[in-house]
Amino acid sequence: MNIDIPYGSTHLNLSIPDKNILEIIKTNEIISPDKPTILIERALQHPLETLTLNYIATPGDTVAIVVDDYTRPCPTKILLPPLLQELSLAGIDDSCITIIIGTGTHHPPSLQTIQEIVGVKIVRNYTVICTDQKSSSFVTVGESSYRHKIRVLKEYAEADVKILVSDIEYHYFAGYGGVRKSILPAISSKETIQQNHAMMFDSYATIGSIKQNPIHLEMTQALRLAGCDFALGCVQNSNHQIIDVWAGDPERVFDAGVKLIDSMYKSVIPYKPDIVVVASNGEPHDINLYQALKAIYAASQVVKKDGWIILAAECREGIGNNLYQNWLERYQTSSEIKKALENDFQIGAHKAYYHRLAVETCHVGLISSLPESFVQHILSFQWFPSIQDALNRALEQIGDTAKVLVIPNGTTTCVTIPICKVN
Repeated sequence: MNIDIPYGSTHLNLSIPDKNILEIIKTNEIISPDKPTILIERALQHPLETLTLNYIATPGDTVAIVVDDYTRPCPTKILLPPLLQELSLAGIDDSCITIIIGTGTHHPPSLQTIQEIVGVKIVRNYTVICTDQKSSSFVTVGESSYRHKIRVLKEYAEADVKILVSDIEYHYFAGYGGVRKSILPAISSKETIQQNHAMMFDSYATIGSIKQNPIHLEMTQALRLAGCDFALGCVQNSNHQIIDVWAGDPERVFDAGVKLIDSMYKSVIPYKPDIVVVASNGEPHDINLYQALKAIYAASQVVKKDGWIILAAECREGIGNNLYQNWLERYQTSSEIKKALENDFQIGAHKAYYHRLAVETCHVGLISSLPESFVQHILSFQWFPSIQDALNRALEQIGDTAKVLVIPNGTTTCVTIPICKVN
């Protein structure tokens, strides 16, 4: 069978013997059914398990609105204006509203970046602040069941009305992004974030998993302790089109987003493949390795030990993150990175952990624009001039009975295997 594999702005052709194909994963992606403004206004007028904002907020109330920072693809500039309009209709003066960019432990953005996140007009008319671990004040709102103090931004804790704005998507170790992540890590203290993220090594802390995921469970507890009167959340497709929006109770908003994401992007396969051929959805998702690594992570969750992952990702902007590369150069094993992260968790460095873990458990072949020496010596991947060469090598090593799983949209796909119950 001939298959087109996304690569940059084009495709790579791959021929796989029919007898070797386990499955070709296809998403059920939805194209935006309506204009975003219509979806947002409908959500605001029909919130899930809460009253509308004009009953929640009353004149004289102070309002804190948390929005995502520059590391998230949330369409804040689209979501925020209708929300602010609802608050205005409820009699809330602009001067009583504080918009908080939830940067967590990330560097506070520049004025230009803030304007890109929320829009120039909103920066002019509203108070906009950022979580800053060096200068922000945090207050303790309680303790989680993991015996961690939950400390959040003072401006949020002291507001009369608390609102969260986010998008919901898959996340490496929290299971899913969005909503409760607007509290932890977005507006939490470094110590609270460090303690939470250090649990990423738990076996349940993985993409698409929340039932026993300690990261998610503590984030949800932090949400309840800090409080949230109203949430506005959306789901986007791989083209960053808003496909649905929900408002109201934060946990109900989160649940609705998770259900939609799984209906589009979660697939179940019968057993582990010997080889996974995966792509990062093409441009812009494979613009650098930092982004494309999501596809390797997706493949690593299902491939057999000592099997093969073959990644097609153009990476025309290189590795894409200095911290990621520095940690790859500094640490040669996943256990070394794990120890360092447990002492000082850093966003970006966690990808070096998943990178090393993949290399230690299977063979990783890369087809990209990255130089051969860099791929082999810095990344510890196997470099191939073509995707067909990579597959032929894997089939030659494993044998004629090897089963191949193809994931063309590895950046946004969650592949799982049924858990067999032992009688």
